[in-house]
Amino acid sequence: MPSYGSTSAPSLSAELDSTQAAVTRAQRRLLEVVAECDRTEMWRADGCRDLAQWLSGRLGISNWAARRWIHAANVLPSLPLLSAALETGSLSLDKVIELCRFATSDTERALIKWARRVTVAGIRRRADLESRASLDDVVEADRTRYLSYWWFDDGRRLGLEGSLPAAQGAVVAKALDRLADRAPDIIDHEDEQSTSSEDSLDVRRADALVALASRAIAEDQDPDRAT
Repeated sequence: MPSYGSTSAPSLSAELDSTQAAVTRAQRRLLEVVAECDRTEMWRADGCRDLAQWLSGRLGISNWAARRWIHAANVLPSLPLLSAALETGSLSLDKVIELCRFATSDTERALIKWARRVTVAGIRRRADLESRASLDDVVEADRTRYLSYWWFDDGRRLGLEGSLPAAQGAVVAKALDRLADRAPDIIDHEDEQSTSSEDSLDVRRADALVALASRAIAEDQDPDRAT
Protein backbone atom coordinates (compact mmCIF):
# COMPACT_ATOMS: atom_id res chain seq x y z
CA MET A 1 0.00 0.00 0.00
CA PRO A 2 1.50 3.40 -0.95
CA SER A 3 2.35 5.83 1.79
CA TYR A 4 1.09 9.26 0.70
CA GLY A 5 2.51 10.85 3.81
CA SER A 6 6.04 10.15 2.61
CA THR A 7 5.57 12.26 -0.54
CA SER A 8 7.47 15.51 -0.19
CA ALA A 9 5.69 18.82 -0.55
CA PRO A 10 7.99 20.07 -3.36
CA SER A 11 7.34 16.95 -5.46
CA LEU A 12 3.59 17.26 -4.95
CA SER A 13 3.71 20.92 -5.96
CA ALA A 14 5.71 20.05 -9.07
CA GLU A 15 3.24 17.32 -10.01
CA LEU A 16 0.33 19.70 -9.43
CA ASP A 17 1.91 22.30 -11.71
CA SER A 18 2.72 19.80 -14.45
CA THR A 19 -0.75 18.28 -14.31
CA GLN A 20 -2.34 21.72 -14.49
CA ALA A 21 -0.18 22.55 -17.51
CA ALA A 22 -1.28 19.32 -19.21
CA VAL A 23 -4.94 20.13 -18.54
CA THR A 24 -4.74 23.70 -19.84
CA ARG A 25 -2.77 22.54 -22.90
CA ALA A 26 -5.59 20.14 -23.69
CA GLN A 27 -8.13 22.92 -23.05
CA ARG A 28 -6.33 25.17 -25.54
CA ARG A 29 -6.60 22.40 -28.10
CA LEU A 30 -10.27 21.97 -27.18
CA LEU A 31 -10.92 25.62 -28.02
CA GLU A 32 -9.14 25.19 -31.35
CA VAL A 33 -11.51 22.32 -32.15
CA VAL A 34 -14.49 24.45 -31.08
CA ALA A 35 -13.38 27.18 -33.48
CA GLU A 36 -13.10 24.64 -36.29
CA CYS A 37 -16.58 23.33 -35.48
CA ASP A 38 -17.82 26.91 -35.73
CA ARG A 39 -16.17 27.45 -39.12
CA THR A 40 -17.59 24.25 -40.59
CA GLU A 41 -21.05 24.76 -39.02
CA MET A 42 -21.16 21.08 -38.20
CA TRP A 43 -24.05 21.52 -35.77
CA ARG A 44 -26.41 21.85 -38.73
CA ALA A 45 -26.09 18.14 -39.51
CA ASP A 46 -27.60 17.33 -36.10
CA GLY A 47 -30.50 19.77 -36.53
CA CYS A 48 -29.29 22.24 -33.88
CA ARG A 49 -30.06 25.94 -34.15
CA ASP A 50 -26.43 26.98 -33.47
CA LEU A 51 -23.08 25.78 -32.18
CA ALA A 52 -23.87 26.71 -28.57
CA GLN A 53 -26.85 24.37 -28.50
CA TRP A 54 -24.79 21.61 -30.10
CA LEU A 55 -21.90 21.99 -27.63
CA SER A 56 -24.27 22.18 -24.69
CA GLY A 57 -25.83 18.85 -25.57
CA ARG A 58 -22.64 17.10 -26.66
CA LEU A 59 -20.35 18.21 -23.83
CA GLY A 60 -22.95 18.58 -21.06
CA ILE A 61 -22.21 22.24 -20.36
CA SER A 62 -24.60 25.16 -20.00
CA ASN A 63 -25.58 27.23 -23.01
CA TRP A 64 -24.02 30.25 -21.28
CA ALA A 65 -20.68 28.45 -20.90
CA ALA A 66 -20.84 27.20 -24.48
CA ARG A 67 -21.23 30.75 -25.80
CA ARG A 68 -18.27 31.95 -23.72
CA TRP A 69 -16.16 29.07 -25.06
CA ILE A 70 -17.11 29.86 -28.65
CA HIS A 71 -16.22 33.54 -28.24
CA ALA A 72 -12.87 32.71 -26.65
CA ALA A 73 -12.12 30.09 -29.32
CA ASN A 74 -12.57 32.66 -32.09
CA VAL A 75 -10.72 35.47 -30.31
CA LEU A 76 -7.64 33.62 -29.04
CA PRO A 77 -5.86 33.35 -32.42
CA SER A 78 -5.54 37.15 -32.38
CA LEU A 79 -4.21 37.10 -28.78
CA PRO A 80 -1.02 35.01 -28.94
CA LEU A 81 0.21 35.89 -25.45
CA LEU A 82 -3.08 34.99 -23.85
CA SER A 83 -3.21 31.79 -25.89
CA ALA A 84 0.27 30.87 -24.69
CA ALA A 85 -0.68 31.65 -21.07
CA LEU A 86 -3.48 29.09 -21.30
CA GLU A 87 -1.39 26.50 -23.11
CA THR A 88 1.42 26.65 -20.53
CA GLY A 89 -0.91 26.71 -17.52
CA SER A 90 0.06 30.22 -16.53
CA LEU A 91 -3.63 31.14 -16.53
CA SER A 92 -6.66 28.92 -16.07
CA LEU A 93 -9.34 28.42 -18.69
CA ASP A 94 -11.89 30.36 -16.62
CA LYS A 95 -9.60 33.40 -16.42
CA VAL A 96 -8.71 33.28 -20.10
CA ILE A 97 -12.34 33.05 -21.17
CA GLU A 98 -13.19 36.18 -19.19
CA LEU A 99 -10.11 38.05 -20.46
CA CYS A 100 -11.10 37.23 -24.04
CA ARG A 101 -14.18 39.38 -23.57
CA PHE A 102 -12.16 42.62 -23.50
CA ALA A 103 -8.43 41.97 -24.09
CA THR A 104 -6.70 43.31 -27.19
CA SER A 105 -3.28 42.69 -28.71
CA ASP A 106 -2.15 45.96 -27.12
CA THR A 107 -3.40 45.18 -23.63
CA GLU A 108 -3.00 41.41 -23.28
CA ARG A 109 0.52 41.49 -21.80
CA ALA A 110 -0.45 43.81 -18.94
CA LEU A 111 -3.74 41.99 -18.42
CA ILE A 112 -1.98 38.63 -18.04
CA LYS A 113 0.18 40.02 -15.23
CA TRP A 114 -2.87 41.51 -13.55
CA ALA A 115 -4.97 38.36 -13.98
CA ARG A 116 -2.42 36.24 -12.13
CA ARG A 117 -3.03 38.30 -8.98
CA VAL A 118 -6.83 38.43 -8.99
CA THR A 119 -9.72 35.98 -8.87
CA VAL A 120 -11.90 34.85 -11.75
CA ALA A 121 -14.76 36.83 -10.22
CA GLY A 122 -12.60 39.98 -10.29
CA ILE A 123 -11.81 39.48 -13.97
CA ARG A 124 -15.47 38.83 -14.74
CA ARG A 125 -16.52 42.08 -13.03
CA ARG A 126 -14.02 44.03 -15.11
CA ALA A 127 -15.16 42.22 -18.27
CA ASP A 128 -18.75 43.18 -17.50
CA LEU A 129 -17.72 46.82 -17.15
CA GLU A 130 -15.50 46.83 -20.24
CA SER A 131 -18.16 45.20 -22.43
CA ARG A 132 -21.01 47.36 -21.16
CA ALA A 133 -22.86 48.94 -24.03
CA SER A 134 -22.57 52.67 -24.62
CA LEU A 135 -25.62 54.93 -24.65
CA ASP A 136 -25.45 55.09 -28.45
CA ASP A 137 -25.46 51.28 -28.62
CA VAL A 138 -28.49 51.10 -26.33
CA VAL A 139 -30.39 53.65 -28.42
CA GLU A 140 -29.46 51.86 -31.65
CA ALA A 141 -30.58 48.49 -30.26
CA ASP A 142 -33.94 49.97 -29.32
CA ARG A 143 -34.35 51.73 -32.66
CA THR A 144 -33.64 48.59 -34.68
CA ARG A 145 -35.93 46.23 -32.79
CA TYR A 146 -38.22 44.16 -35.01
CA LEU A 147 -40.34 41.04 -35.24
CA SER A 148 -41.17 39.47 -38.59
CA TYR A 149 -43.31 36.49 -39.48
CA TRP A 150 -44.04 34.65 -42.70
CA TRP A 151 -46.04 31.66 -43.88
CA PHE A 152 -44.31 28.79 -45.67
CA ASP A 153 -44.81 25.14 -46.63
CA ASP A 154 -47.95 26.14 -48.59
CA GLY A 155 -49.34 28.00 -45.61
CA ARG A 156 -49.03 25.10 -43.20
CA ARG A 157 -46.28 26.60 -41.07
CA LEU A 158 -45.36 30.00 -39.62
CA GLY A 159 -41.82 31.28 -39.36
CA LEU A 160 -40.71 33.89 -36.83
CA GLU A 161 -37.61 36.05 -36.61
CA GLY A 162 -36.91 39.03 -34.41
CA SER A 163 -34.39 41.10 -32.51
CA LEU A 164 -35.01 42.98 -29.26
CA PRO A 165 -32.88 45.03 -26.89
CA ALA A 166 -31.62 42.95 -23.97
CA ALA A 167 -34.06 44.36 -21.41
CA GLN A 168 -37.10 43.73 -23.61
CA GLY A 169 -35.76 40.36 -24.68
CA ALA A 170 -35.35 39.36 -21.04
CA VAL A 171 -39.05 40.03 -20.44
CA VAL A 172 -40.04 37.85 -23.40
CA ALA A 173 -37.61 35.07 -22.45
CA LYS A 174 -38.76 35.07 -18.84
CA ALA A 175 -42.42 34.87 -19.80
CA LEU A 176 -41.82 32.01 -22.26
CA ASP A 177 -39.57 30.05 -19.91
CA ARG A 178 -41.92 30.49 -16.97
CA LEU A 179 -44.82 29.00 -18.94
CA ALA A 180 -42.57 26.36 -20.51
CA ASP A 181 -41.36 25.22 -17.08
CA ARG A 182 -44.95 24.54 -16.04
CA ALA A 183 -45.57 22.26 -19.01
CA PRO A 184 -44.56 18.58 -18.91
CA ASP A 185 -41.76 17.23 -21.08
CA ILE A 186 -42.88 16.07 -24.51
CA ILE A 187 -42.56 12.28 -24.49
CA ASP A 188 -43.75 10.09 -27.35
CA HIS A 189 -43.40 6.47 -26.30
CA GLU A 190 -44.07 5.32 -29.87
CA ASP A 191 -41.32 7.49 -31.31
CA GLU A 192 -38.15 5.49 -31.93
CA GLN A 193 -36.02 8.63 -31.60
CA SER A 194 -36.17 9.97 -28.06
CA THR A 195 -36.63 13.73 -27.67
CA SER A 196 -33.69 15.45 -25.99
CA SER A 197 -34.26 17.82 -23.09
CA GLU A 198 -33.15 20.76 -25.28
CA ASP A 199 -35.63 19.83 -28.01
CA SER A 200 -38.41 19.32 -25.45
CA LEU A 201 -37.74 22.76 -24.01
CA ASP A 202 -37.92 24.34 -27.48
CA VAL A 203 -41.28 22.64 -28.10
CA ARG A 204 -42.62 23.85 -24.75
CA ARG A 205 -41.44 27.40 -25.50
CA ALA A 206 -43.36 27.27 -28.78
CA ASP A 207 -46.44 26.12 -26.87
CA ALA A 208 -45.87 28.92 -24.34
CA LEU A 209 -45.85 31.54 -27.12
CA VAL A 210 -49.15 30.21 -28.48
CA ALA A 211 -50.62 30.23 -24.97
CA LEU A 212 -49.57 33.86 -24.42
CA ALA A 213 -51.05 34.94 -27.75
CA SER A 214 -54.26 32.97 -27.14
CA ARG A 215 -54.67 34.54 -23.71
CA ALA A 216 -54.19 38.06 -25.10
CA ILE A 217 -56.63 37.62 -27.99
CA ALA A 218 -59.24 36.00 -25.73
CA GLU A 219 -59.43 39.28 -23.82
CA ASP A 220 -59.86 41.29 -27.02
CA GLN A 221 -63.40 42.65 -27.49
CA ASP A 222 -63.03 42.79 -31.27
CA PRO A 223 -65.64 40.39 -32.73
CA ASP A 224 -63.14 39.45 -35.43
CA ARG A 225 -60.64 38.07 -32.89
CA ALA A 226 -61.53 34.44 -33.67
CA THR A 227 -59.98 34.77 -37.12
